[in-house]
Amino acid sequence: MAGAENTGGGTRLGPEALAPLLTVLDLAQPLLAAADTTLRVFPADEAEAAALDARAVDRCNEVLAHLGAAHDLTVPRFVAPAPDAPSSLEVALSNLCDLELGSWRPLADSAGELPEPGTGGAVGSAGSVGPVRSGSAALPGRHRVTVPGLPPFESFAAGDPGDEAIVLVPPCGVPAGLFAPWLDRLSARHRVITYENPYLFGDWASLSTPSGDFAEEIAQVAAVAGEYGPGRVHLIGVCGGAPVALAAAALLGDQVGSLTMLHPDLNFGPGVTRTPFQTQFHGLLAGAGRSPSRAREVLSMFLDPNMLFGVPPRLAPFVLYPYGDIELFHRYARLNDALMAYDAGEAAREAGSRTLIVTSRTDRMTHPDTARHLHELVPGSRLEERAAGSHHDILVPDDEMFTLIQAFIDDATHASGPAPAPALAAGSPP
Repeated sequence: MAGAENTGGGTRLGPEALAPLLTVLDLAQPLLAAADTTLRVFPADEAEAAALDARAVDRCNEVLAHLGAAHDLTVPRFVAPAPDAPSSLEVALSNLCDLELGSWRPLADSAGELPEPGTGGAVGSAGSVGPVRSGSAALPGRHRVTVPGLPPFESFAAGDPGDEAIVLVPPCGVPAGLFAPWLDRLSARHRVITYENPYLFGDWASLSTPSGDFAEEIAQVAAVAGEYGPGRVHLIGVCGGAPVALAAAALLGDQVGSLTMLHPDLNFGPGVTRTPFQTQFHGLLAGAGRSPSRAREVLSMFLDPNMLFGVPPRLAPFVLYPYGDIELFHRYARLNDALMAYDAGEAAREAGSRTLIVTSRTDRMTHPDTARHLHELVPGSRLEERAAGSHHDILVPDDEMFTLIQAFIDDATHASGPAPAPALAAGSPP
């Protein structure tokens, strides 16, 4: 194992050996910190789990506790074998550990003192266990936005200030740490800004339960645009963030240089097809938003590990964040119910022609007809309909998608006046 030294009485762990586990803890930190109980992690391999004795389990927990204390992180509890009826949160976290670590055995077999943090470069570099740079801590430019009428909330920015900036509107309840690569990739020529909803992040428990007022969601985007003060903003709405971005574009008007809608989860009424998932999920959220007791009933369904089907291991800790606590889930249900219920028709008709819409024909979560209908409502908009790709793919874009988004915003930055009618994108319906 890289970064480990055999001392005869057990392998002594070096900083490199701890880096993968530290990466997991950082990626999952929002979920671990929000969970109303200590989450458990365990080896997925039954044979490996059965071979770990009590001393080995204790050593793994010693390593976890050391990293937690050294980096001020909330850590899970290691157990072996796998517990009866683990939650989807615990299965997701364990899968991520298996993916990053490969095996718990080297940690379990180690002995001796553990390395102190801050002895070198970033996580994963030789001779170092600090600082954490893989998840939320990798977000640059943290800034607290304080405006009248809204609770203070955190924003994050990368890139140099300029006359134009990109504002990334995230899906409801997804920690901003997921978008660290977006800020990195899109900030070469623009400042890129994203933010977290104060009712779901930070000191959320100190705020009253949100009413689900959609206007407040729009106001947060306007507050971010006003706080950073660019002349024009380029809005990107990702999945469930699309209705907020669309409504904010209508509110901000000429201040919006372009609008990018990625696998948009929009409601256009019964005339536009929604997937069974959208219909069922919206119904569950509406129920969970009515009361904490109903939220508890609905949450029990989402804590079933079968709900993880199709969710990539590196994505799961982010998308499962709102499910870690009953009150947090109740708040999330209220907010997301309002987003899914919002009738996007009027705002779509007010959207500017510099609008990029991306979907795929195989998205089983958000129906591609939603994107197609938006394209019809916005004259001059550009529709990119990929032949294949899941809904989750857009949350972790590949180089091709980043290039598409960057090129579209670059074109909008250099253009003035009405956008010319574009040629149909490959795969677009006639």
